[in-house]
Amino acid sequence: MFVARHFWPHCSGRHEAAAATFELTQRLANWGMRVEVVTPRHGNTWPTEIMLGDVKVHRVASAPRGDWSTQRYVRHLSHWLVERMPRLDAIVCDQLREESRAVSMAIESGASDTHGDHPTVGVSVCGGWGEDSDQTWCQNTRGGKRVLQSCNGLNSVITEHAKTDRYLVSHGVPAEKLRRRPIGFHRPAAVTEQQRNDARRSLRGINLDLTTDLESRVLLWCGPMSGPASSDSGVGALVQSARFLAARDQDLRIWILGDGKIRDWVHTELKAEGVRSVVAIPGSFSDMTEVWQSVDAVVQNEDSQLRSTFPAALAAALPIIIADRPAARDYLQTHFDPSILDSLAWYDPAKPSTLRKAFRSVWGDLEMAKQHAFELARDLSRRHPLEQELAFWQSILRPNPNQNLPSPKAS
Repeated sequence: MFVARHFWPHCSGRHEAAAATFELTQRLANWGMRVEVVTPRHGNTWPTEIMLGDVKVHRVASAPRGDWSTQRYVRHLSHWLVERMPRLDAIVCDQLREESRAVSMAIESGASDTHGDHPTVGVSVCGGWGEDSDQTWCQNTRGGKRVLQSCNGLNSVITEHAKTDRYLVSHGVPAEKLRRRPIGFHRPAAVTEQQRNDARRSLRGINLDLTTDLESRVLLWCGPMSGPASSDSGVGALVQSARFLAARDQDLRIWILGDGKIRDWVHTELKAEGVRSVVAIPGSFSDMTEVWQSVDAVVQNEDSQLRSTFPAALAAALPIIIADRPAARDYLQTHFDPSILDSLAWYDPAKPSTLRKAFRSVWGDLEMAKQHAFELARDLSRRHPLEQELAFWQSILRPNPNQNLPSPKAS
């Protein structure tokens, strides 16, 4: 059972953590595991149960909107989990947030009622990078201390890098509970011209803003439209440069996928710049398959994009224009060989002109950039196969009592 504050349809372009959890649960279900998800309702008309492929989704209560309603939701979620624990092998919280307390409370409450040799395993994921990380959330919110304390009631806390390990240990989380999560990539498949045209035709049928010509070349930005209504935000940096990029290539189309508080500002700024006709703002997507088949390159300049959009773009073998931010370098240096750093088009987010320069370096020979991206994706699938990720989750969710599994310690 996965526990998530946000899930389908709040995925790519709105909640990157939800997109990552959706992808993970679908993958685990395809690997033969029975997977369910519990999440709140974010609308009164939302059904309480749905099926997404082989994954059953429970929507148990209205989404909390404040401190008081959050505490009530945590208690309700904990009781709901306890009632279902006899049939659950594991409960996994997809972020180290308030829901982790509900999982910890459920594990502790249900321990005395558990019979047999296989008690339910309680797990939380402490993920994210930079300003979007769960570590930053714990540091900056009033409930962060309680959430960290709840880790003691869990069997494992899944982390992604050494900085998180050190932070958790320094706040009382036992090092033996920490498990470092590997990242896995599938083998890339080249997108044929027919597949690209079919995907673009399908997207045009969904939203006329996504209309393209045969000669069109599409640059994608996908993420939550948050942050300041200026060029200091990720989407704002692209908006500021859109007029210059469009002037260099008459066939350029820019797709800005996402929702958030500055969406109206983005629309107004693009209209004022006179480039609204070449920029599409279609909202968020729950399934990005056809989007990845349709676009030619991706801009990555928000820490939140490191949860889902960035690894998905790498797996899709697309050229990436990336802001040189500490979180992005930490992500790449933690997971990959340093040589990958030279395979991306970097720019300095403090200097808008460098974004345009990075764009020119990719667009100047786009076919060569795509070939390099495909070779990179193929190399990543060899060095980081999906099988190692499957083995990791099996060791977490279906541990063999007779086998001593390795448990990476904090660095």
